[in-house]
Amino acid sequence: MKKLISVISSGMIALTAFISGIVSTEADETAEQSVYTVQDVQNLQNFLLAKPAEENLKDKPYDLNHDDVWNVYDLCLMKQQLLNQQENEISNILVAYFSCTGNTETIAEYLIDLTDADNYVIEAAAPYTNEDIQYSNSSCRANQEQNDKSVRPEISGAIDNMESYDIVFLGYPIWWGEEPRIIDTFLESYDFSDKTVIPFCTSGSSGISTSENNIRNLVPIGEQLSGKRFSVNASVDDVSAWLDTLDLSFNAEEQKLNIDVNGYTLIASLEDNSSAQALKELLKNGAITIEMSDYGNFEKVGTLPETLPRNDERITTVPGDLILYQGNQITIYYDVNTWNFTKLGHIDNITQEELKSILGDGDVTAELSLQ
Repeated sequence: MKKLISVISSGMIALTAFISGIVSTEADETAEQSVYTVQDVQNLQNFLLAKPAEENLKDKPYDLNHDDVWNVYDLCLMKQQLLNQQENEISNILVAYFSCTGNTETIAEYLIDLTDADNYVIEAAAPYTNEDIQYSNSSCRANQEQNDKSVRPEISGAIDNMESYDIVFLGYPIWWGEEPRIIDTFLESYDFSDKTVIPFCTSGSSGISTSENNIRNLVPIGEQLSGKRFSVNASVDDVSAWLDTLDLSFNAEEQKLNIDVNGYTLIASLEDNSSAQALKELLKNGAITIEMSDYGNFEKVGTLPETLPRNDERITTVPGDLILYQGNQITIYYDVNTWNFTKLGHIDNITQEELKSILGDGDVTAELSLQ
């Protein structure tokens, strides 16, 4: 097994530099037009490692370059095609919101993070100034608009792919007990007859019910779920608790972490804690590369580009554990150690022997990315 892993690893390393420059075009020219999943990548990688298959691989379209052999070249092509698929995917959830003071924007950002939704900021073509929303001034712009239900402030920009969204969270502040008129402009600009619309708002004291009724009666909506009013002090936990009351499923699968090292892609499940969440937020901006060195003959350790929140507790590691140490060090454990630190996750479906062979001796370069 060690010899096989060594041969495969050497082949992957040798091919990586060569393939990286041509794989994007080769994938289009030689790959089957199949839709690949993370499980397919895992299946092919396990096959190359001579690991027992978790499912019947007969007739799987894994010969992407049509040479009648499953090899590391096919694995590279498959991974590239999967990445292309993921880049082209569009979330079916949209958070659209209007916010003048930032209160509604804060809630919207919580929603976007919790649901992995796309976002659209409803911006007025003529932006609102502080003077425009001085409610004590009866002649200010906001008051004049709210007093005339026919007013439709023009919106700057548009959503080109609105038809791709099934669920739309619609956020706004409450102005004199109702939604701002620019929300009416937004609703009348698109077809919501086959969508689920979920209002949410921020206000000092007014409720959401009047605006919900206005929205319901303004345009045809496929289904409108009960909305939620949030105070300016609402937290992400408040928003999460509200989402739990809605009969919606935002993530069919748990989001995984890719660790590319020495020509292999290791797949890890992440913990449910603020540390792992912060790591995911960091990786939403793109993959990060970490130089990792060996320490104590039980781990590879490297420095993160920023410090993450800690949830330290006394842990005895097992091979495959991903650990946060001192807030800014990430480690991949390939052996046992006991200390106070934070668990970030665990590498799936790999033995200690395989992990040691892949990580090798000495320094390694690891690229972390979200699936």
